[in-house]
Amino acid sequence: MRRHRHRYLWSKIVLFGIPLVSIRHITLNYKYIRLITASSSTGQAEGDTQNIVFPRGNSEYGNDCFEARTDTVPRSLYGKLSHPFINLGFPKIGSSSLHSFFGCAGYRSAHYRCSPTLRCAECIQQSIAARLPPLHNCILAEVYSQIDDGSHGNFPQIEYLEELVRGYPNATFLLPFRNMNHWYRSLRKWHKNDTRMDEDLMLADIPGFRSGNGRTVHEFSEWFCKHVTRVRDMVSRFPSHSLVEIDLEDNVSTRQRMSDIFDVDATCWGRANVNLELHPELRSENMVNVGGQSKWFILGNRMIKGKDGTMRKRNYPGQPFPLYP
Repeated sequence: MRRHRHRYLWSKIVLFGIPLVSIRHITLNYKYIRLITASSSTGQAEGDTQNIVFPRGNSEYGNDCFEARTDTVPRSLYGKLSHPFINLGFPKIGSSSLHSFFGCAGYRSAHYRCSPTLRCAECIQQSIAARLPPLHNCILAEVYSQIDDGSHGNFPQIEYLEELVRGYPNATFLLPFRNMNHWYRSLRKWHKNDTRMDEDLMLADIPGFRSGNGRTVHEFSEWFCKHVTRVRDMVSRFPSHSLVEIDLEDNVSTRQRMSDIFDVDATCWGRANVNLELHPELRSENMVNVGGQSKWFILGNRMIKGKDGTMRKRNYPGQPFPLYP
């Protein structure tokens, strides 16, 4: 595990010409010292709901990477997509909503943990080290709704993207999209011990997001954009795959689209693990949880809850299938 040192100071003395009373905190690392002043701590106005847009020419990726495409799955494949369904998105961008959606439908879903003792990122690393398919040492599931370990900084969807794509030639990959300002605010509000998730990610030294990146919403947005571009390119090389891009901001349209694509009852789609203090506008929307608090593993049901509540047998070989290979 990566260990980082954080020290919080409040004083009226002056450091490097900056009054410490105006410094929110100091992050100490072996590589650099980071100062965040109270006036610049947000990186973006808290009330700003507009998505980050890089002017054409200022970013090599343009703006398309912030918008979920709705034409990636032909209608002829609706209700016929094969699993595993693997979420390649980032933490705090809909993984709990996906877990709840498929769990509500009756699918077997793993979220963050792939065994009682191992995070999904860890069992994927073990499988790769043993030269096995990436999910071989993980619990058997139809859905892997979060495979990274968030603030710990291990991202198999980045480090082992090619292995995941090649290892599961018929998999359906999921890629959720969210307003970048909303995402950044969620990262800053999520705490582990005395540090925020954006701080942990900034220090984690993730491929494509090296230590020191993440000081502003623009840097997180650039990282997201690079990942979306890479995922789209990688999946497009293998015609047997499907990539479902999901717009979390348009909840009504997305609910119907997810219902159509996966032949799952529309009432299963909603928002899960939402901070309603950050997003009071969602109080009136459909909120979904599976069994109260969403657990890391949903065992699934014998039948799948299809559109309009129609029940159907799950399409999985070897019923009932075991928990482990």
